[in-house]
Amino acid sequence: MEYHGIVVGVDGSESGFEALRQALLLLPPDGVLHAVTVIDNTAAVHAGAGSQAVAELNADALRARDEAARMLEGRTRCETHLIHGVPASTLLAVAKREQADLLVVGGHHRSRTAGILLAGTMTTVLHESPCSVLLAIIRRGEVWRPRRIIVGLDGSAYALAALAVADELAGRFDGSVSTVAALGGKLIAREGEWTARVSEWPKVHPVDALDDASATADLVVIGSRGLHGVKALGSVGERVAHRARCSVLLVRPNTPMGVER
Repeated sequence: MEYHGIVVGVDGSESGFEALRQALLLLPPDGVLHAVTVIDNTAAVHAGAGSQAVAELNADALRARDEAARMLEGRTRCETHLIHGVPASTLLAVAKREQADLLVVGGHHRSRTAGILLAGTMTTVLHESPCSVLLAIIRRGEVWRPRRIIVGLDGSAYALAALAVADELAGRFDGSVSTVAALGGKLIAREGEWTARVSEWPKVHPVDALDDASATADLVVIGSRGLHGVKALGSVGERVAHRARCSVLLVRPNTPMGVER
């Protein structure tokens, strides 16, 4: 249960480089990683930017690609790519082409509404990714390792798949897994073997419960039903991803670490 094919968006920001660092930590020795830097000149031109601004944009992208290459130095199955296009659609296309099982982007703390209206990379990736998604959050003063792991549980196959991923990561990184089964959302049948794994039954909405838990966690893991586009709007996973104070892993059902469609 490891991610052997990873695509990372490296945009030159702190969160982009943090995404690459976290992806490298999760990459197994025989894994393949593609660090993708996208140059979106079209957006700059439409915004009325002049040729100098476009040149600076290209130079920034080159610097980001070069720094990613430096971080990957000595890793035989890791590559950098510099591609012209729209960031979100380019990352999704590379993930599909490479049959990746994990797509990693930097998590930016901005409102979910702004992400939807601006068709931000993070929001679009969450809605459209063909594979699991890791949103890498920077926690100041700490080097990220997924040791304190939180899982949202509701007894579904998707949530249990997320729990299996969390257990595997905890085993690899000498961590621990706590689970939250929030009672303030959809009705949960409190029966079955899975209930023995529940750490907390808070009487609040799942989004609020997982957001609160993220304050002291390294990683929140959530099972995704694999909904795309408009159907994914407002899902627990998407809302938690925009609010969480630590990295968030959405486990898609069509990946080796998820469940079959």
